Amino acid sequence: MDIKNFFNVESMHKEVVEGDVTRYIYTGKNLQVVEYHFPPGKTFPPHSHDIHEQMGYLVKGKMGMKVGDKETILTPGDWYHAPIGVEHNAWTFDEPSVLLDIFSPPREDLIPE
Repeated sequence: MDIKNFFNVESMHKEVVEGDVTRYIYTGKNLQVVEYHFPPGKTFPPHSHDIHEQMGYLVKGKMGMKVGDKETILTPGDWYHAPIGVEHNAWTFDEPSVLLDIFSPPREDLIPE
């Protein structure tokens, strides 16, 4: 693992998933950040993480978010928290969105080989 003190999307690992979602990933020893770029009209199915706590910050756009039995609409500057084992899902509306997710511990499936 190449630990950096400073980084940006140009130096982060880039992936395109689900055909139209771009994510930029940086993994430290105990934390992981993922900057997601979502297209309009995207829906993500409910899921949970067995060992990963997840928090996120909406940078741009507007997204619906459900965590457990609570649902809201995120606008830029809003945060969410999905504790370990709690089901959550999200969706975009009619504009692109940028979401910054933080995972602890890092998700091994997001660490480049």
